[in-house]
Amino acid sequence: MGDMSVTAAARTPFHVRVSRFLEGRPWIADTVLLAGPLGLLSLGSATSGGFNPLLISGLEPAAWPLVLMFGLLTTLPLALRRLRPAVCAGLIAVGALLQVLTLAGPAFSSISVPIAVYSAAKFGSRRSARLYLIIALAGALLLGLYVLVGYLLTSPRGTGLVEIMLPVVLITGFAAAVVLACWLLGDLGGRRRREIAAIAQRNELLEVEREQEARLAADAERMRIAREMHDVVSHSMSVMIAQADGGRYVVGQDPQAAAGAFETIGRTGREALTEMRRMLGVLREQSEGVDYAPSPGLADLRRLVDDVRAVGLPVTLRSSWGTAEDPRLEDAPPLPEGAGLAVHRIVQEALTNTLKHGGGGAQADVALAVEGPEKGRADREPPPGDQLMVRISDTGVGSGADGDGRGSGLLGMDERARLYGGAVTTRAHPGGFDVVLRLPLTVSP
Repeated sequence: MGDMSVTAAARTPFHVRVSRFLEGRPWIADTVLLAGPLGLLSLGSATSGGFNPLLISGLEPAAWPLVLMFGLLTTLPLALRRLRPAVCAGLIAVGALLQVLTLAGPAFSSISVPIAVYSAAKFGSRRSARLYLIIALAGALLLGLYVLVGYLLTSPRGTGLVEIMLPVVLITGFAAAVVLACWLLGDLGGRRRREIAAIAQRNELLEVEREQEARLAADAERMRIAREMHDVVSHSMSVMIAQADGGRYVVGQDPQAAAGAFETIGRTGREALTEMRRMLGVLREQSEGVDYAPSPGLADLRRLVDDVRAVGLPVTLRSSWGTAEDPRLEDAPPLPEGAGLAVHRIVQEALTNTLKHGGGGAQADVALAVEGPEKGRADREPPPGDQLMVRISDTGVGSGADGDGRGSGLLGMDERARLYGGAVTTRAHPGGFDVVLRLPLTVSP
């Protein structure tokens, strides 16, 4: 892994690596390209005596340190123009003001003023950008006043007012126009920068949302597998326990019946193990060797009923398109695989509940029929239309059983039905327990 990183870094051009380095440290480029050169020019101007001739005579020999300090104050803060744009603009405004008040400027270092205004508009907040625009425009007026004072002090007598005011107005207007243009360019750049930042933030939120959706999908899949495991284990264990108890009592009296019971136990256990492997296989990263058996559906109800009968629970299976002797499940209305699996699991859970809670002497009946839109509907049933009705009734203890009748098995039935647009209604009464499933035949997989 380390070799791959070194190779990728070696393939990146040098200028690209430098650009990325400077993007993360903008103060370096601002110092090297702006603050440093302008600061050196200010130093050279001050030490060469090139400060403003309007400086009060008598202070000139000792004035160059002040000129140098004010010049550096208006140039060196440019190193912070992207990191702290408001601080940068504030320091430069103070330096420019001191230059004007002491009649030591403005010098060429005043070029930092429009740069600071541009930086405040692009990298700073909107409030600070507007504030420093106003300050810069006021500075342009102050510059005009400075020029006016200079002309009044240096112009020969008899100079006309127009000759004095014309350059003052031109310089003031030019300074204000430069400041305003820089602010507008900075504002446009700031808007674009904020839009790019908003897009990047939105992309991050979308990525987080996508990860959350993936986690929710994984949780939903785990819940589905948990329901499948509950149905498989609950039914299979009920059958195996009933067969083991029966085989233990008849092993000495009827060896053939005991052998049949043990054979049913083995077959049921193997089928449960196969289904568990199929369901747990989807949780593995590498699914080689996993046996993906077809999901049970309507056609497998006969085998399910036969297994329950072998346990000792009398079960009748019939359909409206067949007979009690031959329900002709192969002629059942077509259903998607998922809907067929839901029907199979609901019938399995209902018969398993009868085995566990129905009591001795209970019998069960499984009836399938196709209902048309003219049939009456309860509030929780699916909308009108052709639908498959599956009724599982037993003659067990019904409402006399312990519990509230709303265990996880019944909740799982309702969840399976609603997943395919159907509904499950249950009713406990003194004569037994009824489970009715209605599932639209137009359900999508």
